[in-house]
Amino acid sequence: MVRGLGRYTGDVLLPGMAHLVLVRSPLPHASITAIDVSAAREAPGVLDVLLPADVADVLMPPTPNPQRSVPARFPLVQGRVLMPGDPVVAVVAESVPMARDAADLVLVDYEPVPVVGDVEEAMSAPPLHGETNVAYDRSKGDRERFEALPGPIRISGVVDHPRISPLPLECRISVADWRPDGLTFYTATQGPQLLRNELAASFGLPASRVRVVTGFVGGGFGAKFDFAEEDYLTVIASRRLGRPVRWEETRREHLLVAGHGRSQRARYELVAGDDGVIQGLWVDWLVDLGCRHRYLPFMSITPKLGTGVYRIPVYGWRLRGVWTNRSPRGIYRGADRPEAILTIERAVDSLAAHLGIDPAETRKRNFIPPDAFPYEVPSGFTYDTGAYGRALETLLAKVDYPQLRVQQTEARTAGRLVGIGLAVYTEVCGFENWGAARVLVNRDGSVDAFVETLDQGQGHRTTFAQLVASRLGVAVKDVSVMQGDTAATPGGFGTSGSRSVAQGGSAVDAAAGQIAAKARRLAAHLLEAAGDDIELRDGLAGVRGTDVSIAWRDLAAAAHNGKVLNEEPGLEAEVHLRSGGHNFPFGVHLAVVEVDRETGSVRLVRMVAVDDAGVIINPMLANGQRHGGMAQGIGQALSEAIRYDADGNLATASLVDYLAPMSLQVPSFELAETCTPTPTNPLGAKGIGEAGAIGSTPAVVNAVCDAIGRQDLQIPLTADKVWAAISQRVGERDL
Repeated sequence: MVRGLGRYTGDVLLPGMAHLVLVRSPLPHASITAIDVSAAREAPGVLDVLLPADVADVLMPPTPNPQRSVPARFPLVQGRVLMPGDPVVAVVAESVPMARDAADLVLVDYEPVPVVGDVEEAMSAPPLHGETNVAYDRSKGDRERFEALPGPIRISGVVDHPRISPLPLECRISVADWRPDGLTFYTATQGPQLLRNELAASFGLPASRVRVVTGFVGGGFGAKFDFAEEDYLTVIASRRLGRPVRWEETRREHLLVAGHGRSQRARYELVAGDDGVIQGLWVDWLVDLGCRHRYLPFMSITPKLGTGVYRIPVYGWRLRGVWTNRSPRGIYRGADRPEAILTIERAVDSLAAHLGIDPAETRKRNFIPPDAFPYEVPSGFTYDTGAYGRALETLLAKVDYPQLRVQQTEARTAGRLVGIGLAVYTEVCGFENWGAARVLVNRDGSVDAFVETLDQGQGHRTTFAQLVASRLGVAVKDVSVMQGDTAATPGGFGTSGSRSVAQGGSAVDAAAGQIAAKARRLAAHLLEAAGDDIELRDGLAGVRGTDVSIAWRDLAAAAHNGKVLNEEPGLEAEVHLRSGGHNFPFGVHLAVVEVDRETGSVRLVRMVAVDDAGVIINPMLANGQRHGGMAQGIGQALSEAIRYDADGNLATASLVDYLAPMSLQVPSFELAETCTPTPTNPLGAKGIGEAGAIGSTPAVVNAVCDAIGRQDLQIPLTADKVWAAISQRVGERDL
């Protein structure tokens, strides 16, 4: 990548490749009364025009879950558009400019329908699907028991989690190449094996005749896990034309229709004693699903993680998912864990402020103690390991917390609005409970590792090569990691939920371990030594404590000859490794902010994180994940939000309006870590990819609330919003 040699899907150029462009609805909700494509069909370079009727027999996914009452999803709208940007017509031409020019000639008559916007209003609005806009309604807990709690402290609040865009550097892209012998599909996906299975089922092909190829990927964050309407259309168009067809998402399309993250509103009630010990928590969650289904089950993660790192005896919740005329809600880095943690951490900070107890002390009084693990939380999750107090103490010592509070007091005395925010998080990783890998030693001693997970910039190739090299005693440079091609890699779930090292890495390590065991047996025979005395290191298989050894290359050649110990020829192993369940990383983040009295602008002065992801294989890559996640969490706290106007149109259709943080808006991150291995996989590794995006947001929000003495602020904490809060406090003579 550094040398510019990485091959992305955008670099795939196939002979005869055509290009697909969408005609999208300019309205958020309307009936289609007529479509005229006659001029478009006659435009220069046009090869095909796909109408809704042409794809009415293609369901997405091909076999809807009968257990869920969800509307059918098609590659093009069927009679009614449900969001701005809904795909209405697809134009295929020799080039992108030709396709765009032809798309401009398509005439669509729309009959506007009232828009269903705000999630609370939507519950009583005319339904978009079926009989009601409430598509999902679940609850758990004993309300009477909660109401009977004796605690004198009862606080409540609302925590909004606005829609945000995943915003990878590389937008979505796909190239479909349908041939008589099968389909090859090039795309930037996070789950090539899952995608192959869906393509095969959707288009009536055996899986053996579908190949999905994913090269380098410029960021995913969940946006590239979904198989979208546009992907289906490229396959359909390629099948009709007998030519490869390519579609590439523009940045505006990404902001408009790619699955938005978060999109929740929480109303919480918390009961505690005068000592700050929490007795009960009740949360009512409303989720804006958008206009179609994507990942409905993921919603349940939020209430299951709702108590965070705290021992809360009584907990209850209600979770409702609601249809609106907005883009379908997708998964985004953290996928329903940040929403839970922001809510509980805002509630705990509000409790601390109400009682006048330091936020760090309030948290200490409520932590699940280390000797309670494995710990079953009231929601049903069983936390594997945790040492929250140790992580907090590590952070407090790192920043010299008492002195930091002294400095804050001095700043406030001088008239400056300085705030300090703490947040303690846990999350759940490892949803798919097994991983797969195949490791092959070539005759010359070089090693190929084939993995079912794949990276979108995280550096998995390096991590997996390290694991293999460590097991076999060879150099990392002699290990090649193959990923993203279903013709070569084992079946699996791909990359999501920070599962890659815990599941995929454990499988790689186990496969390399099987090869190492066989190599020791062969070396012991050739060197006339005991197997337990053989060690693999520095490209040699040697007898421990002696100079007697055989070169790894020679050992590999002997293995391939198949004439040693009657063993099968070669050194190869494939492992499908089942894990011991979910793992729960955790950590503590601290933010220091200064708020400008005159403008309300927030300057992030300091950002410190102590994360615990169990055993870390590559600290540099792990820290890179933490950096990226923290930047995204900071953006969510201070500036990022997908907004719609009163008519339901997207108001943040470009990066001029959708404000992602830039490098000058984040400080140099200060990182430390603790290590609490998990027993759920052989490596003891937990997920690290989402940690930064989960812990940073509540830390920044708590810091701003601390700075201005308000506990009711809602993200993003833009300058105008903060300035209004300051002005109100000044009017009340509190600030």
